[in-house]
Amino acid sequence: MLRFILPSILWTILVVIVSVVPNSDIAFSEFQIANLDKVAHLILYTLLSLFWTVGLKRQNVNLVLRKNAYAIVIFFGFILGLALEIIQHFFVMSRHFEALDLIANGIGCIFGVIIFKIIYRGYIKT
Repeated sequence: MLRFILPSILWTILVVIVSVVPNSDIAFSEFQIANLDKVAHLILYTLLSLFWTVGLKRQNVNLVLRKNAYAIVIFFGFILGLALEIIQHFFVMSRHFEALDLIANGIGCIFGVIIFKIIYRGYIKT
């Protein structure tokens, strides 16, 4: 089972690290694009949910996880995003809670599952 979820674990660690590192004081005013961080949240959580869905659907150890992978991935992806936003607000200097980040995370989780369904249509049994 580990071989299927190892990429998911590594990506989750990356998401956590990127989320709790304080913002840099360096300003790249020429490169600032409005709401670029929301796009980054969307991409991070799309890949997070895609990796976890692949891992849970391909493993054969726990059929309950496999059968409920979509709901599990979306739910826990959203919970991870909420927890990290709360941690940012209370414990990370120069970071704060943003509802739009949470919305981008949730949409990313849903997109990841949709992408999985498109890519693996007909290959993965429930």
